[in-house]
Amino acid sequence: MLQLLVNGYSYKMIASEIFISIDTVRSHIKKIYEKLHVNSKSEAVAKAFRDKLV
Repeated sequence: MLQLLVNGYSYKMIASEIFISIDTVRSHIKKIYEKLHVNSKSEAVAKAFRDKLV
């Protein structure tokens, strides 16, 4: 899911791509933010690149 964010996908596009609801995407993204200690999509993407997570 983080890779899809890095690729510029919206929550709606992610939901469609992996066949889950937008609410489920939001829930997963929230957990990702918590684990990465970030508060936004741009911070998560920056940290993913910086820490070579994707």
